[in-house]
Amino acid sequence: MFLVNGMKVKLIQFNRNNVNSIYDDEDQKEITIKVCPYNVDNTINFGTYSVPEASGYFITQRKYDVKEGDQIKFQDKIYTILRVMDGWQFNRIENYVLAVKW
Repeated sequence: MFLVNGMKVKLIQFNRNNVNSIYDDEDQKEITIKVCPYNVDNTINFGTYSVPEASGYFITQRKYDVKEGDQIKFQDKIYTILRVMDGWQFNRIENYVLAVKW
């Protein structure tokens, strides 16, 4: 459940156009989403939510279309999403935990 006041960031979505199935870096769309950032130092480094090469994590709502390889613009830095992990509650996905690298 996403119970915090999220921060607005820009999400750059790549390759969402089904006309061209080849990976194209010009096929991108930029949308504004809300995330809750947290640092690697604040995480528990075991289990399914730990990614060794990640430099940080974001939590976002389930309504956004987020995939691995997308990028997030946050505080004048661009983060690449390495892994998207589901947060389940009451038998449905409530949020996504995004492992990112700077």
